[in-house]
Amino acid sequence: MKLVCVPAFNEAATVGRVVRESLRFADRVAVCDDGSSDGTADEARAAGAHVVRHDSNRGYGAALSTLFEFARESGASTVVTIDADGQHDPAQIGALAGALERHSVDVVIGSRFLGGRGAPSYRRAGIRVITSASNYGTGLHVSDAQSGFRAYSREAVGAIRPTEDGMAASTQILEQVSAARLSVAEVPIDVSYDVPHASSQASVPHGVSVLVSALKTVSLRHPLKSYGLAGLCFLVSGLSLGAVFFDAYINEQSIFYGSLVAAIVLFLLGTILLATAILLFSMANLIRDR
Repeated sequence: MKLVCVPAFNEAATVGRVVRESLRFADRVAVCDDGSSDGTADEARAAGAHVVRHDSNRGYGAALSTLFEFARESGASTVVTIDADGQHDPAQIGALAGALERHSVDVVIGSRFLGGRGAPSYRRAGIRVITSASNYGTGLHVSDAQSGFRAYSREAVGAIRPTEDGMAASTQILEQVSAARLSVAEVPIDVSYDVPHASSQASVPHGVSVLVSALKTVSLRHPLKSYGLAGLCFLVSGLSLGAVFFDAYINEQSIFYGSLVAAIVLFLLGTILLATAILLFSMANLIRDR
């Protein structure tokens, strides 16, 4: 069964059309109404979707988690996620789902950077930064880590359990895809930003939160390069300031308390970061060896 999953929050104006058009290319459509205050659930149900509703707004990631759970329970063989605001073209559902079999992969990402009508230039810059951080953290090589238009195999749906409630779930899913060693492909998609309520979240706070999540992944996957290098820099700086303090005290009989305090703080911070890097690196190796 091919199931299309639609996370939705206050999308009564567009969700019905998205559901009706998606049903032309899928066996079933499921909508998670994430605590909407308008008629999103009624519009989706009237258009033919199975609706799961959150009592309150919990976020994009929480809606995806609910939809993935429904997909597992319904035994769907292919799951396609698509936005409810009309930015994505449901006619491209077949291209994403078909690529799963054509390329024998577990996940297909609809990319805005592979030749289709993509994001405006101001969005492209932010998406590329987030994608670069995500790729470094996950070890994947995708062009659009923030695309919500994706297709998943049954195996992928079984392995993916997003816990991030917000938009950072998109990059967390890629982290779980990498950890489960699932295969990934991309296909070009067209995206229209000329739709009402194209984004339910301010772009700058959204971008920052997603980037922080991606950097967290990087730091946990590469602790020696992140915590370790930073710790080494702080440690060297602390030792250097300590040397300046002792030189002034021994040769000039002067006490620079500012240098002493800074040296101690930097030395302790560097030591903590280095210890954290070594601990995380050791834990990661133990997990991989099991």
